[in-house]
Amino acid sequence: MGQKLKTPKGEISITNCEGRIRLRWRYAGERYSLNLPYYFNPENLHFANVKVAEIKLDILRRSFDTSLEKYGYLPTTKPIKAKKDLSEATKQEKLLFLNDLAAKFNEWAKHFRNVDIDNSIDYLYIRKWLEKRIQVPIYSIAERLNSEIWAVTTYNRRLSYLNTFLTWLVDSGIIERNPLKDVCKKREKRKIKCSRRNPLQENEIVSFLDAIKNDTHCPTSSRFKHSHYYPFLAFIFHTGVRNAEAIGLKVKHIDFESSQIEISETFARTIKGTNHASRIEKGTKMQNVRYLPLSTELSILLEPLLENKKSEDFVFVSPKGLTIDDKMLKRRVLKPVMEKLGLGDRDLYAARHSFGTRAVQQGMVLTEVAYLMGHSTVETTMRNYVSVTKPATSLPIISRLG
Repeated sequence: MGQKLKTPKGEISITNCEGRIRLRWRYAGERYSLNLPYYFNPENLHFANVKVAEIKLDILRRSFDTSLEKYGYLPTTKPIKAKKDLSEATKQEKLLFLNDLAAKFNEWAKHFRNVDIDNSIDYLYIRKWLEKRIQVPIYSIAERLNSEIWAVTTYNRRLSYLNTFLTWLVDSGIIERNPLKDVCKKREKRKIKCSRRNPLQENEIVSFLDAIKNDTHCPTSSRFKHSHYYPFLAFIFHTGVRNAEAIGLKVKHIDFESSQIEISETFARTIKGTNHASRIEKGTKMQNVRYLPLSTELSILLEPLLENKKSEDFVFVSPKGLTIDDKMLKRRVLKPVMEKLGLGDRDLYAARHSFGTRAVQQGMVLTEVAYLMGHSTVETTMRNYVSVTKPATSLPIISRLG
């Protein structure tokens, strides 16, 4: 075994501490370490790098907070156990029931996860779930979770959130142990793909977009023509972006000089609805930034939409000047036109699946497809768009040497 290499002097190391991310560094002759409330995996290293950049910047500015409170996470030193006497017991009251955890969960989500609970379905549901478990001991939480009739992905996601939350409570000295520490995630059965998201063939896409552009199936009594939504729908079919990414696209994201489109923000729906007033500005689903080539066809499509607009204005808007409500668009435009064309009941998300399928079928490199679609890993692309059921017609060739 070789000697373990040390982190270069002045650098902040990112390490694995019992499955979670830990930062360690030296400053002014003192050692510091900080635990982040994220599992140590490639998807979460982004959060570690953001925190590292923040700490380094403060060190350069000579505004480093030696108490670490500014950085929003707990130092790795374990809390001192309280002495067993009445005075200490009254200072730190132990939480015994699930409904007692609701307020602490709210605090953790707001200050440590930086989440607006009222606009996040999972976090809001968990808080309400805790509030309703009156007089239920916290150490029966695993049993209560397993009794819920949730989808496997929903169960695993909420288990992960609660697990991290309870670990924070342990580190804070509020509870002695995490009752979910050894609970495993459920295995997900093979998904049956939703037919409403099945990809469209190229001729079907052309037929649909022509019908929208020419108002072929638009009722004569309709106040707003289908053709108003043609640029928005054509953009999604051409780029494969997510609905909220297209809805949140702004003028500043279109760069005609460098011929590229920046996808870095979304105007996401919340539990309040899908209309303009209910949406909030967020980063992309994977918190990444990607740049799509701005083709000649897209340039012609987008140029008229950007006239007399400011950099912060949305590119695609409704006839009333608000952002597009994709739910109402599906109900009033997409579904009726698809049925008239004999294409069945399809979601707008079918445009994204059509893009991914088309890209793979046309021989694009998987890493390029993954990048264009904003996937965190190539495995996601392979799982959704690469099929191995088609029989092979030939074997790979080995060229003769010499």
